[in-house]
Amino acid sequence: MSGTLTIRLATEKDIPAVEQVLRDGKASIAKLGIAQWQSDGYPSRAEVARDVEQDACYLAEDETGTALGTIALLFDGEPMYDHIDGAWLTSSTSSAPRYGTLHRTAVSRDAARRGVMSALFAEAERIARDRGSESLRADTHPGNTPMRRLLERLGYTECGIVVLERDEPEPERVAYEKLLTA
Repeated sequence: MSGTLTIRLATEKDIPAVEQVLRDGKASIAKLGIAQWQSDGYPSRAEVARDVEQDACYLAEDETGTALGTIALLFDGEPMYDHIDGAWLTSSTSSAPRYGTLHRTAVSRDAARRGVMSALFAEAERIARDRGSESLRADTHPGNTPMRRLLERLGYTECGIVVLERDEPEPERVAYEKLLTA
């Protein structure tokens, strides 16, 4: 990535920029020919606003303040992760999570393949370590090969299949986890 990249917590005034980045992400996923994010209005403005309110939405921007990427980093547990066809690397559950969860990750069309998502993941890992998390967990559609390759390149281990709790035509997701402790 050339130029300066800043990653910071998004604020309420950043919601439109986060939404635009997520729209670009939706368009990229659509080009893969998969249903992820295509039919149910996900991720919605309400979800972005909730992430911002909970200090869980991060925004990557260049030196001009242009939004390049976003990621939601949550620490309150993910109930759908309690039921996995496979096995997590850690035994933590949503009732007492010792993991962080990555959701709603996307880069703008102009930032694709420029290292922005890798930088967002690295920052999420740093934050999770600082909070004492044992690991980070994420999931993606089985057909989202760019995200799956990124997760594997960044050291995430494929752990099994989880099923979305929201209504979506293809609810199965490949689940990944990365240990953060040495």
